[in-house]
Amino acid sequence: MNFNTKQGKTASLSQIIFDQYSCDGSMSFEQFQYLCEDKGFGGIEEEELGAAFVRMSGKSKGIQYPEFLDWWKTQDDRQTGLRFRSEEEKEMVQRAKKSFFQGTGGCTRMTRDDFQLKCYHAGYCLSEEELEEAFRELDKDGSGEIDFPEYLRWRQGDNRFAHLLHDASDEHSDYIRQVGDFFRGYDWELKGYLSVEAFRPLYDILVEQGEVTERYEKVIEQGEVT
Repeated sequence: MNFNTKQGKTASLSQIIFDQYSCDGSMSFEQFQYLCEDKGFGGIEEEELGAAFVRMSGKSKGIQYPEFLDWWKTQDDRQTGLRFRSEEEKEMVQRAKKSFFQGTGGCTRMTRDDFQLKCYHAGYCLSEEELEEAFRELDKDGSGEIDFPEYLRWRQGDNRFAHLLHDASDEHSDYIRQVGDFFRGYDWELKGYLSVEAFRPLYDILVEQGEVTERYEKVIEQGEVT
């Protein structure tokens, strides 16, 4: 046993190390990275370390002490425990990383708008309330942005889009889905907005269906097409 100066009492070495690199009983991905760097676990790519973090943290926002202890007790195999467990896992994580950076434009964190566009590409047009709920589901640490481990945890779920599904009994959500599907049919590059040229065919269809009565020039003036 050793004396934990942070808590002012004796504790195991593993507990002292965990407390040193964690906050409020939970170790974030950044804190886990610092620990691995300080303890000499080099030569591991960030996506590989991210996969290890997700395995150890499970559905929690960070690694808890029991999970940390299971890994720490492996001693000489600690670095091995951070490696990909199979080629299949490696390929899945690399696909997730590619998808993540495509969604963020190369940034290390995904914003709410980035995530909304990701959902749009996958065929989910969300209301503001649904977007907020779905984003909170991924943003486990409440930072307001999604980091790669949070995105990876979501990607690993077979039903990762389940929490985005509209309630069939919700007429407002169903209407948004129908409008979104219709709009996406004219958004050929899936940018989430239409150019003036791309909007014209959509406008003509809406006029034919009696959905729009205003003149084209007026709609353009009021809209956000570019």
